[in-house]
Amino acid sequence: MSIPSYSREQILAGLDKHSRQADNRVRVLYAGRYIKDFNFDAMCRLYTNIRGEHYDDVIIIEAFPGEHPHLLPMVSVPSFSTPLGEVPVNDALRNDFCDEDDDFFIDDAGYTDDMAVHNHLMMLQCTLDSFRLLSIQIVQAQSSIVRELANAVSELMRDRNALVIACADASSSTPAQLQKLQDYINGNSFSRIKNYLNTGDAGISGSAPVSAASMIAAEWELETHLHIPDTEKPVCLAGYAQLKSRSN
Repeated sequence: MSIPSYSREQILAGLDKHSRQADNRVRVLYAGRYIKDFNFDAMCRLYTNIRGEHYDDVIIIEAFPGEHPHLLPMVSVPSFSTPLGEVPVNDALRNDFCDEDDDFFIDDAGYTDDMAVHNHLMMLQCTLDSFRLLSIQIVQAQSSIVRELANAVSELMRDRNALVIACADASSSTPAQLQKLQDYINGNSFSRIKNYLNTGDAGISGSAPVSAASMIAAEWELETHLHIPDTEKPVCLAGYAQLKSRSN
């Protein structure tokens, strides 16, 4: 069963099982592409870190399903609907990205019910009071495109009250592989991150959003914490990047 089948009460009950781990403001989330029974508890644990916070805008980044000439498409819909209600899209921000770089396009080719955004909106609707949304898809994992996306998000959203969510599927990964990824991210080893993800050695599919998020976190001088599960538990992508404490 996937999260669209959950009620608000079920999601809130899942969130209530966990307490906040982040000790500073979270700007980036690393999350599983889909939210299903096997990773629902892990996603509740993750989203508890932004519960009660306020963000004006949330940007959800996911991989595009297939090939397309427009490399960074953003769907044209004015809002997204879930069983919990409707979330408006920030049309002005969408246009800002189109003006920022040539590879951003308003394009509905990747708009399907299978998009990660449909899963994560329900978690956001149970943790945030109100926000506007922007959905960005990455068609190719090549370095130039990932860096273009990361640079645009870093520049446009640096001083805005915004949250970035990078979605990917790490269900084929292992705790050791996730630990290595965290080490690379916190070491700002971008060439290693790129090679580790693109070769499949990390066990993560649709990994371009993770590469972009790691660059954004570095540009904003954030501190990343990935959840490394016990070996007997299912593996999924779950982590956050927060502002560094002044003592660090």
